[in-house]
Amino acid sequence: MRRVRTFSFEELLLTHFAPGFLLAVGWTVMYEVYHEEGAYYTTLMQEILAGEDLFPYFLASSILMALPLGMILDTVRHVVGGRWLGIPRGGFDKRFPDPALDWMPGLDRDPARYALYRHARARLLVPAEAAGNLSVVLLVFWIWFVVKIIRIGGWHLFSPAFLILTPVVGGAIIIALLTRYTTGLRDFRRLGRQQLPPEMPGVPAEAPVPPRAGL
Repeated sequence: MRRVRTFSFEELLLTHFAPGFLLAVGWTVMYEVYHEEGAYYTTLMQEILAGEDLFPYFLASSILMALPLGMILDTVRHVVGGRWLGIPRGGFDKRFPDPALDWMPGLDRDPARYALYRHARARLLVPAEAAGNLSVVLLVFWIWFVVKIIRIGGWHLFSPAFLILTPVVGGAIIIALLTRYTTGLRDFRRLGRQQLPPEMPGVPAEAPVPPRAGL
């Protein structure tokens, strides 16, 4: 019996590793380092770059932490966004909270159904989840930026254009990513409830290659 792959390497790289690595690097850039007297001094990233042979260790640590951080971000996005806030708020039936589970029983017996599911997951669900996780990262940075400006009195240090445009651009990117998340998830769920055609253009109808061990 063919075993259905739940995750692929590309999916883990896009939905977990990339957002986790961005969070690790961005946290280092945003984190302030102070003098002993408590005066604002510099950032942790500047200290790493100024130190001798610290950057390779920082890069290795960020790579090692990327996957665990990405899994935490994915959980936060799923629990807070998908369950508590109900994102997306329209376009899917509450009776089918996860259409992937409805597809599972017949996937190993129908090669065309399996190929269509893998196509829909790769083209719709995985990019949507990655966009949702990236929006969580940028939302953390956006809130941190506002708090940081208030705490260090940044309105005296930065130009009005910087203070206004940075939250606006960050908010616009977050909105764009959330839009990609909601549309991709809604399209995947709609496809899961439609009548499956015998063939799908661009998707081979023959049986897919058996999955690798461990996936």
